[in-house]
Amino acid sequence: MPSRAATTSLPRRAFVACLYAGCATGSFYGFGIYGGAIQSSLGLSDASLANINTVPYALGFVSAPLAGRVTKAFGPAAGLLLGGAIQAALQVAMYAIATGAAPTGAIDPGTALVLCACVVYVGGQLISSAAFSTPVLHFRRKRGRVVSLVKAFVGLSGAVVSQTYVVAFGVPSREPGALRCLLIWAAISAGTCFFGAACIPRSPSQQSREPAALLRLCFWLLLLLCGASMAASLVPQTGSPLHTGLVGLLGLLALSPLPLALGPLLPLLAPARSRASPGGRAFPSPRRA
Repeated sequence: MPSRAATTSLPRRAFVACLYAGCATGSFYGFGIYGGAIQSSLGLSDASLANINTVPYALGFVSAPLAGRVTKAFGPAAGLLLGGAIQAALQVAMYAIATGAAPTGAIDPGTALVLCACVVYVGGQLISSAAFSTPVLHFRRKRGRVVSLVKAFVGLSGAVVSQTYVVAFGVPSREPGALRCLLIWAAISAGTCFFGAACIPRSPSQQSREPAALLRLCFWLLLLLCGASMAASLVPQTGSPLHTGLVGLLGLLALSPLPLALGPLLPLLAPARSRASPGGRAFPSPRRA
């Protein structure tokens, strides 16, 4: 009979792959950091600046079904690889346009940035089609819980990136230096999606069990991450050792699902005298005579 760690391997891999790959879809949350720098560098109006972060959403009704078809046809790993590559490449292009390193010719720079942002959004749809649908296939009994955890981590990871940026570079301003956040998100898009593509299973297995202990533990980890994020945003952020310590805690909490997904700790979290049913639920073990 396969071990508990072996039978939960595919769901664990699917969950952790989608948890981190989904972070890339939160890149639009970083617009508040570098948006002012884009406006200052290119002299855009408020309306032109707003278009960069709003017009792409109009593509959702077209790009979402197409992204789903691509993921269904070629598998979730392909969706993550293609989406991550597109998103990272176009974020680098947006940085180059905003800094003037890539002339746009006859096209207005504001319009060029809107077009780039639209392609970034399409890449995000490809990532979403894999990261938010794959966990449902591996956690059929707990599909609502697993999707909510993956989606919650998207927003929390955006907070982690923002607070880490403040520690590394200071409070964002309208200076061109804030544009480096685009490069940070490009690295995150590529890194998390390539990691997810390397880990994610192509399809679920009927012999797999749902590791309920992993979901319970990740729920409490994300709750701690939320509390630490709120605390980091409330304390003084300029040269504050407390803020630096809280951001370090944020990083540790954000990375903590990685070793948990390897599985050796999960049997220790289960009840001492229980056995897992094929559906992943725990039932009391029979007493010895």
